[in-house]
Amino acid sequence: MGGRALPAIVVHAPLSRYRLGVALAGSRVGDNAWLASIAQSSGAACAINGTFFAAYAGETREPYGTLVVNGRLLHLGDFGTRLDVFDNGGMRMARDRLQIRGSLDGRESYPDNWYAYNLNQTPTAATGAFIYTRDRGPSLGFRADLAITAHRGWVVSIEQYRDAPIPEDGFVLALMGREVGVLGWKFRIGQRIDYRAVQDGEPLRTRFSLGAGPRLVDHGAVVSDAVAEGFHDPKITAYRGTRSLIGYTSDRQVLLAVVSGATIPEAAEAARRLGAWDAMNLDDNASSSLICAGNYLVRPGREIANALVLWPVTAP
Repeated sequence: MGGRALPAIVVHAPLSRYRLGVALAGSRVGDNAWLASIAQSSGAACAINGTFFAAYAGETREPYGTLVVNGRLLHLGDFGTRLDVFDNGGMRMARDRLQIRGSLDGRESYPDNWYAYNLNQTPTAATGAFIYTRDRGPSLGFRADLAITAHRGWVVSIEQYRDAPIPEDGFVLALMGREVGVLGWKFRIGQRIDYRAVQDGEPLRTRFSLGAGPRLVDHGAVVSDAVAEGFHDPKITAYRGTRSLIGYTSDRQVLLAVVSGATIPEAAEAARRLGAWDAMNLDDNASSSLICAGNYLVRPGREIANALVLWPVTAP
């Protein structure tokens, strides 16, 4: 492109023989591992690195993008593009604008409505409202100003200043700072409690989801507006780098690729030329890695938090 050759390592996998999913690096959302370990533990035929995460020294190692694994909502992203995979194997890509809506006693209207900022995310500010499931670990890992614990759909405890344990079949809503006064009064022991992820009024019902971006190809046309999708880091908006991407073709093939020395617009054009009908960028540069049948096609520069994986359709 433009007189420059862009090396690309590419895997095409027909959806008649493979299914696409998301795998974590370990038992917890913030665990990290090498891509080879994720592929082996998940039984994947091929795998590519997944969403962006807090990877640098002193950071949490937790993901930034949306994660749904086997129908379990684990984390929300608030920028970029999201890949959704449905129970029937169908896929779509959409801007990631999910929000958490909570209900009490089956009602989502005032005063029985509530909200959360995110799931399984370590708070970085004095104020917040976060949901924690056992995908976080056995307990919050910090003392919440107010911890509302739900078990099997019922509020079972409300405690102050507690590193609350997270039940196997439930969650903890942790409130900090001003959210204690805004939301805390709504809850009492014995209430039915639930939440769901919603975008544009529609609940998210997917088997797997992974948020990253920006979008590269939309119905066969190149699109790449990183700033409009909420990206500000020049490593995404301006610089060349190693780009990992996921796409699918009009004849139902999954496309996994790593393109070297590309800007995001160049990666978008590369994805189109490789046959993508829809495509999006994944975490990149040091995270970029691709493996098939236990052999690295692109070696990683660091451990990662999650991956997109391909399983043979005969796999359990």
